[in-house]
Amino acid sequence: MTAARRWPVHPPPEPNEALTSWLRRIASRYDADLDDLVTDLGFWQGAAGDLDACPPDGFARALSERTGVEVKQIRRMSLNGWSPWLIDPHRPGPDTFTLYNQQFSVLGVGRRRVREIPASLPWRSTRPALRACPQCIAASQPPYPYQLLWLLSLTLSCPFHKCLLEARDNPLNHFADWEHKPPVPKPASPAVLTMDTRTWQAMATGFTDLTRRRIHAETWFRLLRTIIDELEATITECTTAARMITGIWKDAGYSARVGPLSWQPHESYPPDVQVRALQTAATAIHLLERGTLTGRGPDATFFLPWESGAPANVDRKMPSTCRGQAGQ
Repeated sequence: MTAARRWPVHPPPEPNEALTSWLRRIASRYDADLDDLVTDLGFWQGAAGDLDACPPDGFARALSERTGVEVKQIRRMSLNGWSPWLIDPHRPGPDTFTLYNQQFSVLGVGRRRVREIPASLPWRSTRPALRACPQCIAASQPPYPYQLLWLLSLTLSCPFHKCLLEARDNPLNHFADWEHKPPVPKPASPAVLTMDTRTWQAMATGFTDLTRRRIHAETWFRLLRTIIDELEATITECTTAARMITGIWKDAGYSARVGPLSWQPHESYPPDVQVRALQTAATAIHLLERGTLTGRGPDATFFLPWESGAPANVDRKMPSTCRGQAGQ
């Protein structure tokens, strides 16, 4: 494949598809591989290493010129295309973690420690955390498309098929094992489905609906990450809220806070610990919205149950430096 070659026919991107997934499907059409496509676009082969997180400058525009797909749509197929909704619009710095995770307080665990996490990138696991919806795969053809959200420690289920995502030992572009022995879909709990549906709505529309109000996507992602940070806080940080935090973990089906003894950011825990934290976050939101749990933080008002009276007039917006439209 030479630089002069054009791609008059190519498979269109699927909704919410990851960039490397789409590129691999294009490459399959031309009996090429991903590195061939990256080189053909004028970029060095090493650039294909992490296209789902941060493609090289100009990559989306070059790909748009070849395929006719809008630059904005291509950018949203990578994580940095969701700035400022899902991630902050600036390069990670020592204060990025605190700014993202501690702007809100829902459960109110006390004074959380200010932490400097170099190159902090929310929801992007430092270890492989590959999961897929078995019914989405069963309904598609090889090379199977896979979704950007399946690469993040952000969701547990497929709201469309109402089943849990299944962990993958193999790369997401290889489903030969599922072709021979597909996994039996496991139904997701109502609490998990509610949480994940809101995440999908936020990604699709830029807003999501809580029980009593609509909030911006960037607020939702930071509220959710805040709850996880509070649930994973150390005992000394929890102070008087320690019993409440322990109770939430137990309501989620775990005897105590799950994870290594030493604190780590959510994205650095093993995949099974991330799954348990997300399940417990869904449980916490469910308890708050039922009125069986009262959050101690000022932003628990986001999750007041419908029966609590008039809609809250608190609307904690993001700083002006973080507002804008993702993918621009």
